[in-house]
Formats: sequence, C-alpha cells, structure tokens
Amino acid sequence: MIPATQTLIDLFKTMNPDSSIVSAYTNVICKYGGLADAVNLFDLFMEDPLDYNRVLLLQPIMKHGDQRLAQRIFDDCFYQGELLEDMPNEILHVLGYLGYESVTESLVLHMHSDNWHIAKYACLGLLHLPCNDHETQTKIKDLIESSYSKNLFQEFVPALSFKVSSSSIVRSLFEWGNTSASIDCNAGIILGIALFGSDQKDTIKGILWNPNWEAHGTATGTLMWSYVAMQHVELTFRELIQDVKMNQSEVFSRAELRYRLEVLAELLACKLSNHHQQQPIRFSINNNETTADIYLDLFGWSKDGHDDSVIGLISNNLEDEDELLNRYYHLRDRLEMKIEHQIELDHFTRNTGETSD
Repeated sequence: MIPATQTLIDLFKTMNPDSSIVSAYTNVICKYGGLADAVNLFDLFMEDPLDYNRVLLLQPIMKHGDQRLAQRIFDDCFYQGELLEDMPNEILHVLGYLGYESVTESLVLHMHSDNWHIAKYACLGLLHLPCNDHETQTKIKDLIESSYSKNLFQEFVPALSFKVSSSSIVRSLFEWGNTSASIDCNAGIILGIALFGSDQKDTIKGILWNPNWEAHGTATGTLMWSYVAMQHVELTFRELIQDVKMNQSEVFSRAELRYRLEVLAELLACKLSNHHQQQPIRFSINNNETTADIYLDLFGWSKDGHDDSVIGLISNNLEDEDELLNRYYHLRDRLEMKIEHQIELDHFTRNTGETSD
C-alpha cells in the first residue's frame, strides 16, 4: 500500500475531509497504487457507503481491483441480485468495470430502472461485460428500440448499441440525437456512436460543432462524455484547433466561430480537470497529445508580427467578446502551470529512476 492511501485512511479517522482533498488523493492512488490500496480503501468505503466522500474511493477501487475483490463487493453490496438500498448506485459500474461477469444478469435488470442513476451505472457496467447470450441481447435491443426517437429515455441505453448491432445503426443514432433527443439526455447517444471506433471520427466532430447537440453542456454532464468520445475515435485537439482556425479564411459565420470556440474551451477545461483521472470506460482510448503541443497549437504564432493564435483569432474577429477572450487567457495560464509541473515531474523522475506517464 502506498503512503498516499495510508494518509487518506488516517484523514478519515480524524475528520471527514473535503471532497476536493479526497479527489486529490484518489487521483494519485489511481496513478500509483495497486491491489492492496484497493482492498484497504474498500474497507474504508464500507464503514459508511452513502457518504459522498467515501463514494469517491470507488475510483481507485475500480482501477486496481481484481476478481477476488469484485466477488467481495458483490457479496457485501447485493442481496438476491439486487443492489442493497444503502449502497451507492456507482457499485453497478464498479463491478462491470472489473469484469465481474456474475453481475451481468443483475445489471440487465437494473438498466430498466426508472431511477436515472441506477439505469446509468447499470449501462456503464454492462459496457465492460460480454452480452452475447440471446436473452441479454434481446433485452438490450428491445430497450434501445423502445427508446428510439423519444425526447427523454434512459440516457445511457444507446451506449450499448455496439454490443448488439453493427455500425449501420450509427445513422439512426445520429438522427435520433440530431432531431428528437433532448440535449439533457444525449450523452449516451454520443458515447454509443463513439464506441464503434475511429471510423466515427467525422461523425463525432460533426456533433461537437453542431449546436443542436450542445455536446459541451456542463449542467447536463454531456461535456465529459463528449471528451471521452473524441478520444475514443482518436479525434485530437490539434484537429479541433485547426478547424477553428479555418475562420481566418472566412469559412464560417461569426456565430459559428463563437460556438466552436466555446466548445473547444469547455473540452480543454475538461482535459485539464481530468488530467490523470481514471477514464470511466476501461477500454477507452486516450489521446497522447502533450500539454505543450496543445499550448503551441492554441497560442503559438506562425511568424513574428502575425498573431494567428486563438487569441488573435478572437481579437480580430470577435472584438466585443471580452468574456470569451478572458476564458482563453485563463486556459493559457492553466496550461502554463501544467507544463511547468510536467517539467518538474520529468526532472524528478529522471533523478530517481522512476517512470512518468
């Protein structure tokens, strides 16, 4: 068990630490911990499973747990195939993430729940499990078909499309999200399209730039899933930045430019906020773009005396958009802090012989 885990356990013994402090520790444990950390954190979690700060412990438990721990989680948190009432719904995701196949039938049952959170975490869990038997396939297909074209539905059911269909369904998923699905309920459609792989890169990029989707919405939680989706289809920030900078050839309108800059800013903020945090989908692809590369793409000048950076783009084309300009100045400051931190970390690892990712 690494020292950070012991320190976190000790903190809970003396106080109920602030959630931001707990998140900082769990991020480190996700990165550097192992099975022993997961086991000890599950003991800590079980002392008060509905305490929000202890629910945060499920992240490193997912990251480092094994089948033996998954069996224990199932035994302690379920009764006769049902999640116990005093257990957080996130447990459904945890067991699927760990590949605990014995929970599949329970997750299929829970994905039909009218409770949004229960259905969400059941679907996220099922993404990680084989769903090949006829009964499971039929139940997933029937739920997707009964939800199709509705405004509101169990939001993450469409994410299971790749489990039961070929990529030919993407056209229908896109039509659903583009014309009828509420923007409060489209994260699962975005994720579902992305899970068909890199062939859907242009589709996901089109969704990001399309105001009908509001894929950068923070209040609805869609932003984080859009970020996961762009990575899984191998859509890079460099490509998005190049798209935005196309406006210097007057390719699209002022309103479209502003929208694209808003989307880009939110996705960048999501990347910075989720740096080194665990991805919610175990098999999802992570882009390997460095902070320094993104910084240069955003704020670099192609030649002296000609500001063709994003800052220059806003200043020259959206003169009255001071709030948007300030957001990019703030992003620049955050990126510079990340670059400095990475340089310091690289120096430390070179001198200690440790590896850095």
